[in-house]
Amino acid sequence: MTKILNNMVLFETVNALAEAVAVAKQNGVDPKLLLDTLSKGSADSFALRNHGMKAIVPGNFPERAFSTEYALKDLSYALELAADAGLKIRGAELVRTILQEAIDAGSGDNYFPVIAKHIGR
Repeated sequence: MTKILNNMVLFETVNALAEAVAVAKQNGVDPKLLLDTLSKGSADSFALRNHGMKAIVPGNFPERAFSTEYALKDLSYALELAADAGLKIRGAELVRTILQEAIDAGSGDNYFPVIAKHIGR
């Protein structure tokens, strides 16, 4: 259960990072500068330093890494746990939709931060 919930938090955090990078780019802010700056404040995290800086900023979403399909599978388990407990977890539900949209767009086998590539489409 802990692994599944850890991954749920990770996927939601990566989505927030992807959205922040997209907004920064559209407003003329360098994504690397944004994440470097965020890493010095309260937004710092393992997800930012690894998934954000090493995947989202350079646009590096290889196959054979933790895929979008696997992310959706783990997130589905978290949503099942919540439903069994009578809880509605809307952030995770939204990320499920985002992951599914990336899969539907052909990124199911890519490293899950590929969701950044699909923002605004």
